[in-house]
Amino acid sequence: MAEPRPDRDDGRRTTIATTAALVLLYLVPIAGRPPSSNPNELARLELAVAIAEWGTVDLDRPARLWGLSEDVARRDGRILSDKAPGLSLAAVPVVWALRPALPARPGRALPDYWPLRHLATGLLVSVASALVGFALATAAAPEASRLATTRVGLAVLAALTTPMWTYGTVFLGHAPAAVLVATAWLGLLGRPGSLRPPSDRAALAGGLAAGLAVTTEYPTALLVAVVFGVLLARRTPLRTLALAGLGIVLGVLPALVYHQIAFGAPWLTGYAFKADPAFRAIHGAGIGGVALPTAEALWGVLGSPARGLFAYSPLLLLAPIGLVLMGRRHGWGTAAPYLVAAIVYVGFAAGFVDWQAGWGAAARHLVPLVPLLAIPSLTAAAELARRPWSLLLLVVLASMAAVRTLLTLALTPFFPPTFTHPLRQLVLPSLVDGAWAPTLPGSVVGLPDALVWSAVAAAVLLLVGWSLSRLARRPLAGVVAAVLVVSAVQIGWMAWRASEIDPGLEAVRARVLVDLGHSEAAARVAGGLDAR
Repeated sequence: MAEPRPDRDDGRRTTIATTAALVLLYLVPIAGRPPSSNPNELARLELAVAIAEWGTVDLDRPARLWGLSEDVARRDGRILSDKAPGLSLAAVPVVWALRPALPARPGRALPDYWPLRHLATGLLVSVASALVGFALATAAAPEASRLATTRVGLAVLAALTTPMWTYGTVFLGHAPAAVLVATAWLGLLGRPGSLRPPSDRAALAGGLAAGLAVTTEYPTALLVAVVFGVLLARRTPLRTLALAGLGIVLGVLPALVYHQIAFGAPWLTGYAFKADPAFRAIHGAGIGGVALPTAEALWGVLGSPARGLFAYSPLLLLAPIGLVLMGRRHGWGTAAPYLVAAIVYVGFAAGFVDWQAGWGAAARHLVPLVPLLAIPSLTAAAELARRPWSLLLLVVLASMAAVRTLLTLALTPFFPPTFTHPLRQLVLPSLVDGAWAPTLPGSVVGLPDALVWSAVAAAVLLLVGWSLSRLARRPLAGVVAAVLVVSAVQIGWMAWRASEIDPGLEAVRARVLVDLGHSEAAARVAGGLDAR
Protein backbone atom coordinates (compact mmCIF):
# COMPACT_ATOMS: atom_id res chain seq x y z
CA MET A 1 0.00 0.00 0.00
CA ALA A 2 1.34 3.43 -0.94
CA GLU A 3 2.41 5.73 1.85
CA PRO A 4 0.11 8.75 2.31
CA ARG A 5 1.60 11.95 0.92
CA PRO A 6 2.83 14.30 3.69
CA ASP A 7 1.22 17.35 2.07
CA ARG A 8 -2.13 15.53 1.92
CA ASP A 9 -1.86 14.61 5.60
CA ASP A 10 -0.97 18.20 6.49
CA GLY A 11 -3.96 19.41 4.51
CA ARG A 12 -6.26 17.01 6.30
CA ARG A 13 -4.97 18.12 9.70
CA THR A 14 -5.31 21.78 8.73
CA THR A 15 -8.90 21.24 7.59
CA ILE A 16 -9.85 19.36 10.76
CA ALA A 17 -8.24 21.95 13.02
CA THR A 18 -9.87 24.85 11.19
CA THR A 19 -13.26 23.13 11.20
CA ALA A 20 -13.06 22.67 14.97
CA ALA A 21 -11.93 26.26 15.48
CA LEU A 22 -14.78 27.71 13.42
CA VAL A 23 -17.44 25.63 15.16
CA LEU A 24 -16.09 26.61 18.58
CA LEU A 25 -16.04 30.30 17.62
CA TYR A 26 -19.65 30.08 16.46
CA LEU A 27 -20.66 28.46 19.75
CA VAL A 28 -18.91 30.99 22.02
CA PRO A 29 -21.78 33.56 22.13
CA ILE A 30 -24.53 30.98 22.72
CA ALA A 31 -24.79 31.38 26.47
CA GLY A 32 -26.32 33.48 29.23
CA ARG A 33 -29.78 34.29 30.53
CA PRO A 34 -30.90 37.79 29.46
CA PRO A 35 -34.06 38.98 31.22
CA SER A 36 -35.74 39.60 27.84
CA SER A 37 -36.01 37.19 24.91
CA ASN A 38 -36.12 38.25 21.27
CA PRO A 39 -39.74 38.07 20.00
CA ASN A 40 -38.66 36.57 16.68
CA GLU A 41 -36.79 33.73 18.40
CA LEU A 42 -39.47 33.24 21.04
CA ALA A 43 -42.29 32.64 18.54
CA ARG A 44 -40.23 30.07 16.64
CA LEU A 45 -39.19 28.11 19.71
CA GLU A 46 -42.67 28.19 21.24
CA LEU A 47 -44.07 26.63 18.07
CA ALA A 48 -41.53 23.82 18.30
CA VAL A 49 -42.41 23.20 21.95
CA ALA A 50 -46.16 23.37 21.32
CA ILE A 51 -45.89 20.66 18.65
CA ALA A 52 -43.46 18.49 20.64
CA GLU A 53 -45.26 18.73 23.99
CA TRP A 54 -48.95 18.98 23.07
CA GLY A 55 -49.20 18.16 19.35
CA THR A 56 -50.68 21.56 18.52
CA VAL A 57 -49.62 24.70 16.68
CA ASP A 58 -51.39 26.90 19.24
CA LEU A 59 -48.88 28.90 21.29
CA ASP A 60 -51.21 29.63 24.20
CA ARG A 61 -49.69 27.16 26.70
CA PRO A 62 -45.99 27.85 26.05
CA ALA A 63 -46.75 31.59 25.95
CA ARG A 64 -48.29 31.40 29.43
CA LEU A 65 -45.02 29.98 30.76
CA TRP A 66 -42.38 31.72 28.65
CA GLY A 67 -44.20 34.93 27.79
CA LEU A 68 -46.15 36.10 24.74
CA SER A 69 -44.14 37.24 21.75
CA GLU A 70 -45.37 40.46 20.17
CA ASP A 71 -44.43 38.94 16.80
CA VAL A 72 -47.32 36.46 16.44
CA ALA A 73 -50.57 35.93 14.55
CA ARG A 74 -54.11 35.49 15.90
CA ARG A 75 -56.87 33.50 14.24
CA ASP A 76 -60.17 32.42 15.77
CA GLY A 77 -58.89 33.36 19.22
CA ARG A 78 -55.74 31.23 18.89
CA ILE A 79 -52.18 32.50 19.23
CA LEU A 80 -50.01 31.28 16.33
CA SER A 81 -46.49 31.79 15.10
CA ASP A 82 -46.44 33.98 12.00
CA LYS A 83 -42.93 32.87 11.01
CA ALA A 84 -41.96 30.48 8.27
CA PRO A 85 -42.17 27.15 10.13
CA GLY A 86 -39.03 25.40 8.85
CA LEU A 87 -36.70 26.06 11.78
CA SER A 88 -39.47 25.39 14.32
CA LEU A 89 -40.32 22.05 12.68
CA ALA A 90 -36.62 21.10 12.66
CA ALA A 91 -36.49 21.87 16.38
CA VAL A 92 -39.33 19.48 17.26
CA PRO A 93 -37.11 16.34 17.39
CA VAL A 94 -34.50 18.37 19.29
CA VAL A 95 -37.12 19.18 21.94
CA TRP A 96 -38.20 15.53 22.07
CA ALA A 97 -34.62 14.31 22.46
CA LEU A 98 -33.42 16.91 24.95
CA ARG A 99 -36.55 17.34 27.06
CA PRO A 100 -35.64 14.73 29.71
CA ALA A 101 -32.14 16.16 30.15
CA LEU A 102 -33.08 19.84 30.36
CA PRO A 103 -33.68 21.56 33.70
CA ALA A 104 -37.37 22.31 34.20
CA ARG A 105 -38.64 25.59 35.54
CA PRO A 106 -39.76 25.12 39.17
CA GLY A 107 -43.41 24.13 39.25
CA ARG A 108 -43.74 24.43 35.48
CA ALA A 109 -44.41 21.89 32.74
CA LEU A 110 -41.74 23.20 30.38
CA PRO A 111 -37.95 23.23 30.46
CA ASP A 112 -36.19 26.48 31.13
CA TYR A 113 -36.22 28.64 27.99
CA TRP A 114 -32.58 29.61 27.69
CA PRO A 115 -30.90 26.17 27.85
CA LEU A 116 -33.31 24.89 25.19
CA ARG A 117 -32.81 27.97 23.04
CA HIS A 118 -29.02 27.66 23.23
CA LEU A 119 -28.97 23.95 22.43
CA ALA A 120 -31.42 24.30 19.54
CA THR A 121 -29.44 27.22 18.13
CA GLY A 122 -26.13 25.41 18.38
CA LEU A 123 -27.40 22.19 16.83
CA LEU A 124 -29.65 23.58 14.10
CA VAL A 125 -28.04 26.90 13.17
CA SER A 126 -24.45 27.33 14.31
CA VAL A 127 -22.68 24.19 13.06
CA ALA A 128 -24.02 24.31 9.49
CA SER A 129 -23.45 28.07 9.30
CA ALA A 130 -19.85 27.68 10.42
CA LEU A 131 -19.07 24.99 7.86
CA VAL A 132 -20.90 26.14 4.72
CA GLY A 133 -17.85 28.28 3.93
CA PHE A 134 -15.92 25.18 2.85
CA ALA A 135 -18.46 24.53 0.07
CA LEU A 136 -18.38 28.20 -0.93
CA ALA A 137 -14.58 28.16 -1.02
CA THR A 138 -14.50 25.12 -3.28
CA ALA A 139 -17.00 26.78 -5.62
CA ALA A 140 -15.11 30.08 -5.62
CA ALA A 141 -11.75 28.63 -6.62
CA PRO A 142 -12.31 25.12 -8.00
CA GLU A 143 -8.96 25.04 -9.78
CA ALA A 144 -7.12 26.01 -6.58
CA SER A 145 -9.30 24.21 -4.05
CA ARG A 146 -7.21 21.07 -4.37
CA LEU A 147 -4.73 22.95 -2.20
CA ALA A 148 -6.02 22.58 1.34
CA THR A 149 -4.56 25.88 2.51
CA THR A 150 -6.37 27.76 -0.27
CA ARG A 151 -9.68 26.08 0.45
CA VAL A 152 -9.35 26.53 4.20
CA GLY A 153 -8.19 30.13 3.87
CA LEU A 154 -11.22 31.07 1.79
CA ALA A 155 -13.52 29.13 4.14
CA VAL A 156 -12.21 31.16 7.09
CA LEU A 157 -12.99 34.41 5.27
CA ALA A 158 -16.51 33.18 4.46
CA ALA A 159 -17.12 32.16 8.08
CA LEU A 160 -15.61 35.11 9.96
CA THR A 161 -16.01 38.15 7.70
CA THR A 162 -19.66 37.84 6.64
CA PRO A 163 -22.98 38.06 8.56
CA MET A 164 -23.10 34.25 8.61
CA TRP A 165 -21.31 34.35 11.96
CA THR A 166 -23.64 36.99 13.40
CA TYR A 167 -26.81 35.17 12.36
CA GLY A 168 -25.31 31.76 12.94
CA THR A 169 -25.59 32.43 16.68
CA VAL A 170 -29.32 33.21 16.93
CA PHE A 171 -32.48 31.11 16.57
CA LEU A 172 -33.68 32.81 13.39
CA GLY A 173 -34.28 31.38 9.94
CA HIS A 174 -31.88 33.60 7.97
CA ALA A 175 -28.64 31.63 8.36
CA PRO A 176 -30.22 28.15 7.96
CA ALA A 177 -32.00 29.43 4.85
CA ALA A 178 -28.67 30.73 3.54
CA VAL A 179 -27.13 27.28 4.00
CA LEU A 180 -30.06 25.65 2.21
CA VAL A 181 -29.90 28.19 -0.64
CA ALA A 182 -26.18 27.51 -1.10
CA THR A 183 -26.85 23.75 -1.08
CA ALA A 184 -29.61 24.07 -3.67
CA TRP A 185 -27.63 26.48 -5.85
CA LEU A 186 -24.48 24.37 -5.98
CA GLY A 187 -26.41 21.12 -6.22
CA LEU A 188 -28.58 22.23 -9.15
CA LEU A 189 -26.33 24.70 -10.98
CA GLY A 190 -22.92 23.35 -10.01
CA ARG A 191 -19.70 25.27 -9.53
CA PRO A 192 -18.94 28.29 -11.72
CA GLY A 193 -17.97 27.08 -15.18
CA SER A 194 -19.92 23.84 -14.93
CA LEU A 195 -22.84 23.67 -17.37
CA ARG A 196 -23.43 19.95 -16.97
CA PRO A 197 -26.95 19.07 -15.75
CA PRO A 198 -27.07 17.66 -12.23
CA SER A 199 -27.41 13.92 -11.72
CA ASP A 200 -30.81 12.55 -10.76
CA ARG A 201 -29.78 12.32 -7.13
CA ALA A 202 -28.32 15.84 -7.11
CA ALA A 203 -31.44 17.23 -8.81
CA LEU A 204 -33.75 15.70 -6.20
CA ALA A 205 -31.51 16.70 -3.28
CA GLY A 206 -30.98 20.21 -4.64
CA GLY A 207 -34.71 20.65 -5.18
CA LEU A 208 -35.40 19.42 -1.65
CA ALA A 209 -32.90 21.94 -0.24
CA ALA A 210 -34.56 24.69 -2.29
CA GLY A 211 -37.99 23.78 -0.98
CA LEU A 212 -36.77 23.60 2.60
CA ALA A 213 -35.18 27.04 2.16
CA VAL A 214 -38.61 28.45 1.32
CA THR A 215 -40.14 26.62 4.28
CA THR A 216 -37.50 28.22 6.48
CA GLU A 217 -37.54 31.74 4.99
CA TYR A 218 -40.38 32.60 2.61
CA PRO A 219 -38.59 35.22 0.45
CA THR A 220 -36.00 32.66 -0.67
CA ALA A 221 -38.67 31.59 -3.17
CA LEU A 222 -37.21 34.42 -5.28
CA LEU A 223 -33.82 32.71 -5.34
CA VAL A 224 -35.41 29.33 -6.06
CA ALA A 225 -37.16 30.93 -9.03
CA VAL A 226 -33.79 32.18 -10.30
CA VAL A 227 -32.31 28.68 -10.00
CA PHE A 228 -35.21 27.12 -11.89
CA GLY A 229 -35.05 29.85 -14.52
CA VAL A 230 -31.36 29.13 -15.09
CA LEU A 231 -32.11 25.41 -15.46
CA LEU A 232 -34.71 26.23 -18.09
CA ALA A 233 -32.35 28.60 -19.89
CA ARG A 234 -29.73 25.84 -20.00
CA ARG A 235 -32.27 23.52 -21.62
CA THR A 236 -31.94 21.05 -18.80
CA PRO A 237 -33.48 17.65 -19.60
CA LEU A 238 -37.13 17.30 -18.63
CA ARG A 239 -36.36 14.38 -16.29
CA THR A 240 -33.90 16.52 -14.33
CA LEU A 241 -36.38 19.40 -14.11
CA ALA A 242 -39.07 17.03 -12.91
CA LEU A 243 -36.86 15.61 -10.17
CA ALA A 244 -35.81 19.11 -9.05
CA GLY A 245 -39.45 20.16 -9.06
CA LEU A 246 -40.42 17.09 -7.03
CA GLY A 247 -37.73 17.95 -4.49
CA ILE A 248 -39.02 21.52 -4.22
CA VAL A 249 -42.58 20.29 -3.64
CA LEU A 250 -41.41 17.87 -0.94
CA GLY A 251 -39.42 20.64 0.73
CA VAL A 252 -42.30 23.13 0.69
CA LEU A 253 -44.91 20.56 1.78
CA PRO A 254 -44.30 20.99 5.54
CA ALA A 255 -45.01 24.71 5.23
CA LEU A 256 -48.19 24.05 3.24
CA VAL A 257 -49.43 21.59 5.85
CA TYR A 258 -48.64 24.05 8.64
CA HIS A 259 -50.51 26.83 6.81
CA GLN A 260 -53.55 24.59 6.38
CA ILE A 261 -53.63 23.63 10.06
CA ALA A 262 -52.87 27.10 11.43
CA PHE A 263 -54.49 29.47 8.94
CA GLY A 264 -57.06 27.41 7.06
CA ALA A 265 -55.45 27.21 3.60
CA PRO A 266 -52.05 26.13 2.23
CA TRP A 267 -51.47 29.50 0.56
CA LEU A 268 -52.21 31.62 3.66
CA THR A 269 -49.34 32.59 5.97
CA GLY A 270 -49.28 34.19 9.39
CA TYR A 271 -48.58 37.57 7.82
CA ALA A 272 -52.29 37.75 6.92
CA PHE A 273 -53.22 37.42 10.62
CA LYS A 274 -50.66 39.65 12.33
CA ALA A 275 -51.74 40.40 15.89
CA ASP A 276 -49.82 43.65 16.33
CA PRO A 277 -51.50 46.57 14.50
CA ALA A 278 -48.17 48.13 13.51
CA PHE A 279 -46.89 44.85 12.03
CA ARG A 280 -50.26 44.33 10.36
CA ALA A 281 -49.98 47.72 8.68
CA ILE A 282 -46.48 46.92 7.42
CA HIS A 283 -47.49 43.64 5.83
CA GLY A 284 -50.70 45.15 4.50
CA ALA A 285 -48.80 47.67 2.39
CA GLY A 286 -47.86 46.81 -1.18
CA ILE A 287 -47.85 43.08 -1.92
CA GLY A 288 -47.23 41.34 1.39
CA GLY A 289 -45.39 44.41 2.67
CA VAL A 290 -43.21 44.72 -0.44
CA ALA A 291 -43.44 47.66 -2.85
CA LEU A 292 -41.06 49.22 -5.36
CA PRO A 293 -37.53 49.79 -3.99
CA THR A 294 -36.66 53.29 -2.87
CA ALA A 295 -33.28 55.02 -2.96
CA GLU A 296 -33.38 55.43 0.83
CA ALA A 297 -34.03 51.75 1.42
CA LEU A 298 -31.48 50.69 -1.19
CA TRP A 299 -28.81 52.72 0.56
CA GLY A 300 -30.10 51.51 3.90
CA VAL A 301 -29.76 47.79 3.18
CA LEU A 302 -26.47 48.08 1.27
CA GLY A 303 -24.38 51.02 2.42
CA SER A 304 -25.69 52.64 5.58
CA PRO A 305 -23.73 52.20 8.84
CA ALA A 306 -26.98 51.21 10.56
CA ARG A 307 -28.04 48.30 8.36
CA GLY A 308 -25.88 48.23 5.23
CA LEU A 309 -24.67 44.78 4.22
CA PHE A 310 -21.54 46.15 2.54
CA ALA A 311 -20.85 48.55 5.42
CA TYR A 312 -21.05 45.61 7.82
CA SER A 313 -19.12 43.16 5.63
CA PRO A 314 -16.89 45.18 3.25
CA LEU A 315 -15.36 41.96 1.91
CA LEU A 316 -18.57 41.41 -0.06
CA LEU A 317 -17.74 44.56 -2.04
CA LEU A 318 -15.43 42.29 -4.02
CA ALA A 319 -18.41 40.47 -5.56
CA PRO A 320 -18.45 42.59 -8.77
CA ILE A 321 -14.73 41.92 -9.30
CA GLY A 322 -15.36 38.21 -8.77
CA LEU A 323 -18.23 38.23 -11.26
CA VAL A 324 -15.97 39.80 -13.90
CA LEU A 325 -13.31 37.15 -13.21
CA MET A 326 -15.90 34.37 -13.43
CA GLY A 327 -17.22 35.79 -16.69
CA ARG A 328 -13.78 35.98 -18.25
CA ARG A 329 -12.78 32.50 -17.13
CA HIS A 330 -15.96 30.56 -17.68
CA GLY A 331 -18.19 32.74 -19.85
CA TRP A 332 -20.64 35.45 -18.90
CA GLY A 333 -23.44 32.94 -18.69
CA THR A 334 -21.76 31.61 -15.56
CA ALA A 335 -21.72 35.00 -13.81
CA ALA A 336 -25.19 36.08 -14.92
CA PRO A 337 -27.21 33.91 -12.46
CA TYR A 338 -25.33 35.41 -9.50
CA LEU A 339 -26.01 38.92 -10.77
CA VAL A 340 -29.70 38.20 -11.38
CA ALA A 341 -30.07 36.65 -7.92
CA ALA A 342 -28.45 39.70 -6.32
CA ILE A 343 -30.63 42.18 -8.21
CA VAL A 344 -33.83 40.28 -7.44
CA TYR A 345 -33.14 39.75 -3.74
CA VAL A 346 -31.74 43.21 -3.06
CA GLY A 347 -34.80 44.59 -4.85
CA PHE A 348 -37.01 42.63 -2.46
CA ALA A 349 -35.12 43.86 0.63
CA ALA A 350 -35.13 47.49 -0.56
CA GLY A 351 -38.81 47.24 -1.49
CA PHE A 352 -39.88 45.89 1.88
CA VAL A 353 -41.76 48.58 3.79
CA ASP A 354 -39.93 47.63 7.01
CA TRP A 355 -36.52 47.42 5.32
CA GLN A 356 -34.79 48.14 8.64
CA ALA A 357 -36.21 44.81 9.86
CA GLY A 358 -36.61 45.78 13.49
CA TRP A 359 -33.79 44.94 15.85
CA GLY A 360 -30.77 43.43 14.15
CA ALA A 361 -27.30 43.88 12.72
CA ALA A 362 -26.61 44.40 9.04
CA ALA A 363 -29.48 43.78 6.62
CA ARG A 364 -30.78 40.54 8.10
CA HIS A 365 -33.27 40.01 5.27
CA LEU A 366 -30.30 39.78 2.88
CA VAL A 367 -28.53 37.01 4.81
CA PRO A 368 -29.90 34.21 2.55
CA LEU A 369 -28.18 35.99 -0.35
CA VAL A 370 -24.80 36.13 1.42
CA PRO A 371 -23.47 32.75 0.12
CA LEU A 372 -24.24 33.81 -3.45
CA LEU A 373 -22.34 37.05 -2.89
CA ALA A 374 -19.56 35.22 -1.05
CA ILE A 375 -18.71 32.91 -3.97
CA PRO A 376 -17.66 35.73 -6.37
CA SER A 377 -16.16 37.68 -3.45
CA LEU A 378 -13.94 34.72 -2.55
CA THR A 379 -13.07 34.28 -6.23
CA ALA A 380 -11.84 37.87 -6.23
CA ALA A 381 -10.04 37.39 -2.90
CA ALA A 382 -8.05 34.42 -4.22
CA GLU A 383 -6.94 36.57 -7.17
CA LEU A 384 -6.22 39.78 -5.24
CA ALA A 385 -4.09 37.94 -2.69
CA ARG A 386 -1.48 37.26 -5.38
CA ARG A 387 -0.35 40.91 -5.73
CA PRO A 388 1.11 43.11 -2.96
CA TRP A 389 -1.10 46.20 -3.44
CA SER A 390 -4.30 44.29 -3.99
CA LEU A 391 -3.37 42.09 -1.00
CA LEU A 392 -3.31 45.28 1.09
CA LEU A 393 -6.84 46.08 -0.08
CA LEU A 394 -7.90 42.56 0.85
CA VAL A 395 -6.35 42.92 4.30
CA VAL A 396 -8.25 46.17 4.88
CA LEU A 397 -11.62 44.77 3.79
CA ALA A 398 -11.29 41.47 5.66
CA SER A 399 -10.04 43.14 8.84
CA MET A 400 -12.85 45.70 8.84
CA ALA A 401 -15.44 42.97 8.37
CA ALA A 402 -13.98 40.77 11.12
CA VAL A 403 -13.82 43.66 13.60
CA ARG A 404 -17.41 44.69 12.94
CA THR A 405 -18.65 41.16 13.47
CA LEU A 406 -16.59 40.77 16.64
CA LEU A 407 -17.92 44.01 18.10
CA THR A 408 -21.49 42.98 17.32
CA LEU A 409 -21.21 39.58 18.96
CA ALA A 410 -19.37 41.00 21.95
CA LEU A 411 -22.56 42.89 22.89
CA THR A 412 -25.63 41.66 20.96
CA PRO A 413 -26.74 40.89 17.38
CA PHE A 414 -29.94 42.85 18.06
CA PHE A 415 -29.52 46.61 17.51
CA PRO A 416 -32.56 48.91 17.73
CA PRO A 417 -33.08 50.89 14.52
CA THR A 418 -32.79 54.07 16.60
CA PHE A 419 -29.00 53.97 16.24
CA THR A 420 -27.67 55.28 12.94
CA HIS A 421 -24.11 54.12 13.79
CA PRO A 422 -24.74 51.27 16.25
CA LEU A 423 -21.15 50.10 16.60
CA ARG A 424 -19.89 53.42 17.87
CA GLN A 425 -23.14 54.69 19.44
CA LEU A 426 -24.16 51.49 21.22
CA VAL A 427 -21.52 48.77 21.17
CA LEU A 428 -18.23 50.48 22.01
CA PRO A 429 -19.59 52.64 24.87
CA SER A 430 -21.36 49.61 26.32
CA LEU A 431 -18.23 47.47 26.22
CA VAL A 432 -16.35 50.28 27.96
CA ASP A 433 -19.10 50.23 30.61
CA GLY A 434 -18.44 46.52 31.13
CA ALA A 435 -21.48 45.14 29.28
CA TRP A 436 -19.88 42.15 27.57
CA ALA A 437 -22.08 39.47 26.05
CA PRO A 438 -22.19 36.15 27.95
CA THR A 439 -19.91 33.45 26.60
CA LEU A 440 -19.94 29.68 26.73
CA PRO A 441 -16.58 29.49 28.58
CA GLY A 442 -17.82 32.16 30.97
CA SER A 443 -21.00 30.22 31.72
CA VAL A 444 -19.33 26.81 32.00
CA VAL A 445 -16.07 27.50 33.81
CA GLY A 446 -16.59 31.03 35.11
CA LEU A 447 -14.03 32.88 33.02
CA PRO A 448 -14.62 36.65 32.81
CA ASP A 449 -16.51 37.36 29.60
CA ALA A 450 -14.29 40.32 28.77
CA LEU A 451 -11.28 38.00 28.91
CA VAL A 452 -13.00 35.41 26.72
CA TRP A 453 -13.91 38.01 24.11
CA SER A 454 -10.37 39.35 24.12
CA ALA A 455 -9.08 35.84 23.44
CA VAL A 456 -11.73 35.32 20.73
CA ALA A 457 -10.74 38.59 19.06
CA ALA A 458 -7.07 37.58 19.08
CA ALA A 459 -7.91 34.15 17.66
CA VAL A 460 -10.15 35.58 14.93
CA LEU A 461 -7.66 38.20 13.79
CA LEU A 462 -4.90 35.60 13.81
CA LEU A 463 -7.06 33.21 11.76
CA VAL A 464 -7.92 35.94 9.27
CA GLY A 465 -4.25 36.92 8.99
CA TRP A 466 -3.24 33.28 8.57
CA SER A 467 -5.84 32.71 5.86
CA LEU A 468 -4.67 35.78 3.92
CA SER A 469 -1.02 34.80 4.27
CA ARG A 470 -1.80 31.31 2.92
CA LEU A 471 -3.74 32.75 -0.02
CA ALA A 472 -0.92 35.17 -0.78
CA ARG A 473 1.87 32.72 0.08
CA ARG A 474 3.56 35.41 2.13
CA PRO A 475 5.11 35.36 5.64
CA LEU A 476 2.53 35.02 8.37
CA ALA A 477 4.02 37.68 10.67
CA GLY A 478 3.77 40.50 8.16
CA VAL A 479 0.18 39.78 7.15
CA VAL A 480 -0.98 39.33 10.74
CA ALA A 481 0.72 42.60 11.70
CA ALA A 482 -1.15 44.36 8.89
CA VAL A 483 -4.45 42.86 10.05
CA LEU A 484 -3.80 44.04 13.63
CA VAL A 485 -2.86 47.55 12.51
CA VAL A 486 -5.98 47.94 10.36
CA SER A 487 -8.15 46.58 13.19
CA ALA A 488 -6.61 48.94 15.75
CA VAL A 489 -7.06 51.95 13.47
CA GLN A 490 -10.70 51.06 12.87
CA ILE A 491 -11.48 50.61 16.57
CA GLY A 492 -9.60 53.82 17.41
CA TRP A 493 -11.63 55.75 14.83
CA MET A 494 -14.91 54.36 16.18
CA ALA A 495 -13.88 55.10 19.77
CA TRP A 496 -13.01 58.69 18.88
CA ARG A 497 -16.37 59.20 17.18
CA ALA A 498 -18.14 57.46 20.09
CA SER A 499 -17.14 60.34 22.36
CA GLU A 500 -19.88 62.42 20.69
CA ILE A 501 -22.66 61.67 23.21
CA ASP A 502 -26.32 62.10 22.30
CA PRO A 503 -28.46 62.08 25.48
CA GLY A 504 -31.45 60.66 23.60
CA LEU A 505 -29.44 57.74 22.28
CA GLU A 506 -27.87 57.20 25.70
CA ALA A 507 -31.34 56.74 27.20
CA VAL A 508 -32.10 54.11 24.57
CA ARG A 509 -28.75 52.47 25.25
CA ALA A 510 -29.59 52.21 28.95
CA ARG A 511 -32.86 50.43 28.12
CA VAL A 512 -31.07 48.02 25.76
CA LEU A 513 -28.54 47.18 28.48
CA VAL A 514 -31.36 46.43 30.92
CA ASP A 515 -32.91 44.04 28.36
CA LEU A 516 -29.53 42.34 27.96
CA GLY A 517 -29.17 41.85 31.70
CA HIS A 518 -26.45 44.46 32.26
CA SER A 519 -28.24 46.44 34.97
CA GLU A 520 -25.03 47.83 36.51
CA ALA A 521 -23.84 49.20 33.16
CA ALA A 522 -27.33 50.62 32.54
CA ALA A 523 -27.20 52.35 35.93
CA ARG A 524 -23.87 53.93 35.00
CA VAL A 525 -25.36 55.22 31.75
CA ALA A 526 -28.39 56.59 33.59
CA GLY A 527 -26.12 58.18 36.18
CA GLY A 528 -24.16 59.89 33.45
CA LEU A 529 -27.36 61.30 31.98
CA ASP A 530 -28.45 62.62 35.40
CA ALA A 531 -25.05 64.26 35.85
CA ARG A 532 -25.50 66.07 32.56
